[in-house]
Amino acid sequence: MPERTRRQFIRRTMAEAGLVLVGGALFGGGYLLGSRRGAREWEEVGDRRLRLLAAEDGTANGQRRLLVDQWNAWHTDHQVEMVELPPIADLQYGAIHAALQSRSPDVDVVDLDIPWIADFAAAGHLEPFEDADTDGFLERPLETGRIDGTLFALPFNTNVGMLYYREGPEPGYADGTLTATEAESIGDWDDLRDTIGWVLEANPAFEGGIAMQLASYEGFTVNVWEYLLANGVAVDEGDGMIDFGERSAAAGVLKDLGRDLHEELDGGAHVILQDALQHNEDESLKAFQEGRVPFLRHWPQAIRALESCDLGFTAGVVPMPGGVLGGGSLAVSAHSERKNVSRALVEFLTGATSQQLLFERGGFAAARAEPYFDAIAQLENAPAGAGGADCEAAAGPRPEADELYDALTGEGPGRRPAVERYTQFSRAFRDVLHAELTDNPDPELGDLERRLKDAIDGK
Repeated sequence: MPERTRRQFIRRTMAEAGLVLVGGALFGGGYLLGSRRGAREWEEVGDRRLRLLAAEDGTANGQRRLLVDQWNAWHTDHQVEMVELPPIADLQYGAIHAALQSRSPDVDVVDLDIPWIADFAAAGHLEPFEDADTDGFLERPLETGRIDGTLFALPFNTNVGMLYYREGPEPGYADGTLTATEAESIGDWDDLRDTIGWVLEANPAFEGGIAMQLASYEGFTVNVWEYLLANGVAVDEGDGMIDFGERSAAAGVLKDLGRDLHEELDGGAHVILQDALQHNEDESLKAFQEGRVPFLRHWPQAIRALESCDLGFTAGVVPMPGGVLGGGSLAVSAHSERKNVSRALVEFLTGATSQQLLFERGGFAAARAEPYFDAIAQLENAPAGAGGADCEAAAGPRPEADELYDALTGEGPGRRPAVERYTQFSRAFRDVLHAELTDNPDPELGDLERRLKDAIDGK
């Protein structure tokens, strides 16, 4: 039996039993979520709450904040304040960097974009998770928190690039649709480029082939990195870095990216929607919703908005070729005076029950395996939610669980380089490339390698 069919069979056969067990699970949730290990004595916090610096809560229904509220309800002597940071990665990094650099004892736990972990660990700002129980975590998200063999962070939620398409029952690309089998056959960018060409030839009304996030922010680095990986560019096994020398494979692939953005296909459209150079997640999602393109590169949570909106077509999803890991991981500040209770908070927020709630109700990709096999959260053909014309994402079952699990555990996903001063590296990467790709179908890349090296070296 194929692995995907086997998983679907398990969910169907478990569904009836799961309906019986769910009441007990909810009844016991207080114990499962609120239990605490006695191996480490918790410090007294006095009148000052534990402080968690976190990315803005983008979960459906504010599920992250609800988990913090749950902790506070059960731990009256160890209250937590979650400080949400702006939704821009550079601003989040700046706030966390300032707090850790000052060695402030007032910050206990930080929510880190995964490329920042190596940077802050090297600077001595993160407390190692000695003897952490890591059973149940997905391997790749967990390993992003391990630097030179030492675990410094546990994954709060994971993320990976996904490819959305217009799904139809018949082959032939009528109205820009693909069958699920056709979509699943897209394994690299050559496959995607060919498919886009066939779809646009059959449907000249589309403005472009795929919407992406190529505005000058961290999304640009992620999307271009995915493009490089999906075109077979090799990465260093140690830090995940790519050679950007003038005669490197990466330099040639980046010129292909310039052509995909600027060269017109028959009918005047481009492989990549040119407006993508000004698009973030919200704007690219809107381009797909409005029918300007037949494909969309986005994160897993986009499926909630697409299922809740009256699109006029059915959105399908498969792993994005070259899909790169994203997500946030929780680390304890090395300067906190309440390290034991801070670690307990991290274990609570990354624990199995919290991950189930973030996945099922919050819409985020779980960093543990169990939620992807849950019989209740994954019931086939269950309604996705009650979203209307405003296309607001709603909580509910996750019919794309198989595709998301495959994206996180299959041949991919890739990851951004684990280098010190990653933020400076990413800024240099997009400063050079975004300008070149915006203005030049044949981008000049002679200065790229030097600029990246200088950024990593702190020059």
